[in-house]
Amino acid sequence: MKDIFFGCSKQIIRYGFLRRDVNHMKKLIESLSKSRVIIFNKDTPSRHGLEVLFNNNSKKLTILEIKRHPLIKDIIHKWLSFNIEMEKHVSNKTILPWNEIDDDIKKVSVFWMGFDDMKVLSDSEGTSFYSIDIGDSTILKEYINSKFVENGENKYSNGMFDAISFNNTESTAYAYAKMFLDFTQKNNFCPSCGGHVVATDLGSRLYCLNDSPYNDHQCKVNYTSNNLQFPRTDPVIIIALYDDNGRILLGSNTKRHPPKLTKIINPETKIEEIHSTTMYTCFAGFMEPGETIEHACVREVYEETGLHVSEHDIRIVESQPWPFPANLMIGCIGMIKGRQRDESQINIDHDKELDDVRWFSGEEVLTVLDGGTSYSTLPNSKPENSIARWNAPPAESVAGRILRKAVDLHGKELVL
Repeated sequence: MKDIFFGCSKQIIRYGFLRRDVNHMKKLIESLSKSRVIIFNKDTPSRHGLEVLFNNNSKKLTILEIKRHPLIKDIIHKWLSFNIEMEKHVSNKTILPWNEIDDDIKKVSVFWMGFDDMKVLSDSEGTSFYSIDIGDSTILKEYINSKFVENGENKYSNGMFDAISFNNTESTAYAYAKMFLDFTQKNNFCPSCGGHVVATDLGSRLYCLNDSPYNDHQCKVNYTSNNLQFPRTDPVIIIALYDDNGRILLGSNTKRHPPKLTKIINPETKIEEIHSTTMYTCFAGFMEPGETIEHACVREVYEETGLHVSEHDIRIVESQPWPFPANLMIGCIGMIKGRQRDESQINIDHDKELDDVRWFSGEEVLTVLDGGTSYSTLPNSKPENSIARWNAPPAESVAGRILRKAVDLHGKELVL
């Protein structure tokens, strides 16, 4: 499979089997001066949650050498020492009182990402990388702001808008770090007993301190591996639909993706025109418990379009990590057959998520995917005197890629 945005094959090597290795943790302390860190902050003006520090000019992640920042080095050193101590408690199923944990550790979420053996973010093979959320640490926020943000050279991202400006390898490191930090910084209490939880295994697992405020001393979360301890990745199916004439079915959701208005001078009439651009894309939705990927596609297609697609006409094509906040997009292609191809069969009134669903020619979809413009007759163009046109998801997103694959089939059945 060709590399995909947020999921490039050139990435930091995780070495997950070392996350509980105490000797490895001690070596990480010894090598801190050679290590680097990516800064995240959940406390920014953005409404999108956890944001990353990046260079405003180069549009690259701001990578800090830990040796140049004693304040950060000291906190990560404390955090590594804490992980060594906690491993004893995890192994013996014992408890460390919450009030005995250093406040500096409580105010940050840290994750050891692994070694940069492929030189993704550094020039030196084997450089150790960390990511840290400083959102609850006043001293770290003030330090980073004074050193990197106030001069205007760096800034915090604004959700997906800035994240898609990173290159493939940096976007992959960003997604990897963000999804782990998102899990640990959001989960502060045990969902079973209500006690405090702390991140162990170098930031990859939660451990309940069994200090429930409800006097529940029988919390079983720590006694067996379960999905309360480890970061969750929510699977989302996304499907490109086509028919035997090579047409592509797309939908728009103007609440989520409001039309973009641009003023353009018509080169022929020299008159200013308002162009209203609406995004049309594939159909997607979260998988539900007990569903196969194919059955989730069947359900979502019916809920959003009213059309029936058979699970036998669906093929799983490729996937993409999606760090907003922590999803795995499972890209599929499905063929609409028989009477279901008629426009009259479309019904968007089931879950009322989409504003419009319609068929487009494969040629038109390909033009838009390649960056061109399409002026199809679209409904409810606003303002009323605007000229309606549409665009598609980015070509390197899983949506863009499965759309192109659907167009390339030219109405033929997909055989794997």
